[in-house]
Amino acid sequence: MASAGDLLKKDHRKVEELFARFRQTHDESVATEICDELTIHTRVEEQVLYPAVRNEMTDGGKLTNEAEKEHSEAKGLIGRIRRTSNPEHLAELMTELETAVQHHVHEEESEMLPKAERELGEGRMTEMGKEIADAKAHVGV
Repeated sequence: MASAGDLLKKDHRKVEELFARFRQTHDESVATEICDELTIHTRVEEQVLYPAVRNEMTDGGKLTNEAEKEHSEAKGLIGRIRRTSNPEHLAELMTELETAVQHHVHEEESEMLPKAERELGEGRMTEMGKEIADAKAHVGV
């Protein structure tokens, strides 16, 4: 089974590819797919990763508070994206969302996940990988 970090990074790469596709096509269905992927990803992180980071790691509260603020920003943008019917406004919102997601991914992959791997260890990260896979199978958009 893959570790939590590996599964989350795989999600990050998928969304990056979708953003690239949106930049080329401005296809509304790609924007919807991005929003769906991010909605599932954030829910799973909030259910599995963040409680472990907050409760089992030094400075975990600080790390998760920042990440949750970033999730809140992304959720707000996703709501606005889902409500817009104007193609130009959609493109603007998608650029804003992509910038926010890039920042979040960078912080998560350069700070939170490496620290979690060090402090929680391979066994706990693999256990959370299974929890993430299970949660993704049951979380709807």
